[in-house]
Amino acid sequence: MNGINKLDRADLTGRVALVTGGSGSIGAAVSRALADRGAAVAVHGRTEDRLTALVQQIRGSGGTAVTHLGDVRDPDHLTELTERVSADLGPIDIAVPLAGGAGAPEPSAAMSAQRWREVIDLDLTSTFLTLRAVLPGMVERGDGRIVTVASSAGRRASQANAAYAAAKAGVVMLTEHLAKEHAGNGIRVNCVAPSIVETDTLRDRMPAAQLAAVAGHVPLRRIGQPADIAETVAFLVSDAAGWITGNTIDITGGMTL
Repeated sequence: MNGINKLDRADLTGRVALVTGGSGSIGAAVSRALADRGAAVAVHGRTEDRLTALVQQIRGSGGTAVTHLGDVRDPDHLTELTERVSADLGPIDIAVPLAGGAGAPEPSAAMSAQRWREVIDLDLTSTFLTLRAVLPGMVERGDGRIVTVASSAGRRASQANAAYAAAKAGVVMLTEHLAKEHAGNGIRVNCVAPSIVETDTLRDRMPAAQLAAVAGHVPLRRIGQPADIAETVAFLVSDAAGWITGNTIDITGGMTL
């Protein structure tokens, strides 16, 4: 643990965070960043061995974390998840719905209606369902911090498939809507929109030479790291960002300029 002073506005001691998509590189980095700042973290995902290793790492560093397995597209599961996390750690006052994916290029004319629905459900509907599960408790307590995760593909046209782009654009507007709807309830809602990030999945898909070539097209001359996303999320859910809501931060190394 990094021993942040309790008077530090970045300190999250006493907070309970739910992070979905914790099986992935970015979800793991976000979970570690929140735990490092003192939050008790419920890490949710679908790959048990990766979640277990992550929680062991957090606990080994002096943090508090628990694992939960399940599908964020199942509203009944999310209701149960919220109840279990609240029983184990306390009421959820930080939510980072990070589960998603399926952005690989695909010709729009060849995309089936079923595939469209699957991607929308994975990247947009799951975010809505997760937030619908945690918002009542936040409203009741008059406090909450939410950071959704979009993508540069939802900010401007890219090579990602149309369903993914539409879903991530939807996450941006969902964020703005909820921020305006719940500002009076003491709930802040912001969004991060990363571009290419060097995750385990990306490294498996791209050899080092190709990654280096892609980095050459980024204004800051490097590919994003999971920690770049995690540090921004940790800032947005902290008191240091206490007057920020309804914003989407592009974390792209300048690629959306």
